[in-house]
Amino acid sequence: MLAIRGAITVNNNTKPEILDASRMLLTEIITQNGINVDDIVSVIYTATQDLDQVYPAAAARDLGLTMAGLMCYQEMLVRGSLQKCLRCMVLANIDRKQSEARHVYLRGAITLRPDLISPDETKADEPNPVVPDPAESDSTAIGIDKVKSDRRERFVSIAIDGPSGVGKSTLAKALAKDLAFVHVDTGALYRAITLHCLNKGVKPEHKKTVVDVLSAICIEILYKDDIQRVILNGEDVTDRLRSPKISKATSRVAAIPEVRAKLLDLQRNLAHSQNVVMDGRDIGTKILPRAQVKIFLDASVHSRTLRRMCDLPGSDYDIVKRELEARDRDDLQRSVAPLKKAPDATYIDTTNKNFDEVFERALSLIKDRLRNHTLNI
Repeated sequence: MLAIRGAITVNNNTKPEILDASRMLLTEIITQNGINVDDIVSVIYTATQDLDQVYPAAAARDLGLTMAGLMCYQEMLVRGSLQKCLRCMVLANIDRKQSEARHVYLRGAITLRPDLISPDETKADEPNPVVPDPAESDSTAIGIDKVKSDRRERFVSIAIDGPSGVGKSTLAKALAKDLAFVHVDTGALYRAITLHCLNKGVKPEHKKTVVDVLSAICIEILYKDDIQRVILNGEDVTDRLRSPKISKATSRVAAIPEVRAKLLDLQRNLAHSQNVVMDGRDIGTKILPRAQVKIFLDASVHSRTLRRMCDLPGSDYDIVKRELEARDRDDLQRSVAPLKKAPDATYIDTTNKNFDEVFERALSLIKDRLRNHTLNI
């Protein structure tokens, strides 16, 4: 039996926000610990007294926990304690040592366990920070600064950014395989939200409507045979995310601040528990600003158009080119986390290079940067 703890804060005492936070927390516990829903025996939620609009355990049913025992408790009011906080205890029937459990603390709740998250990847606008409770924080005995530093150095993060069609995911997959790292395709997460919106008849350009449906979206990332699979509300939608219709609409959905905020914790927590190669458009600047290696891939629009046409047999050059140019404008001009090269990223122009040349250049850079780093694998 494995017992896994977790906590998360919410900004407002509303039913959608409480359920969204509950789903996010439980999903992260399941994902980071590699457990199956059928292995979960019980889930116990507690909520601070300023959260009373819905039972948080209701979110567990949405994730398919129909047989597990579910309980909700209201916490006692302790002066100076964290406000608007949900806590969770998951008991899973798996043969694993308790010391191997990966406890999960998200949003403002990271103040309860600073040893479980890199301080450089927290957000300044998180609500209600408090001094860590000695009863919950293992860091008090050895010094918070040392524990935070040790945690930051445990795992390696490689960030690959660049415009659409430049080959980020192809390179990231190859590097992850060579290094025995986990590949995280963040673009697939935004595509999954876009897919949900389109399925519900929500137009990507209608920001308010998109924001309204976010609370009904639960995204998980699972790995099967080392391949990333995206689970949307319990359904594997990985093979449906690359259609031209989804590609065209994703840039508008991804530009919505609330969408990016929803996916921020999921992306960061994947890097907190394993060595990753993560590709996207704001990985080195926003998601993983302290990644040990940052690469910015670029190529001419003509080159990217030809590459994209190889993935879309029978496509028209002019149409594909216009779509790439439109995506570039959206990515570069959005107000939140626009596409740009991080100051400490290495720029690689792939226009006149074949894949092997790009791969060898990137791999050489990574090995050089990690020469003195002991990997935790």
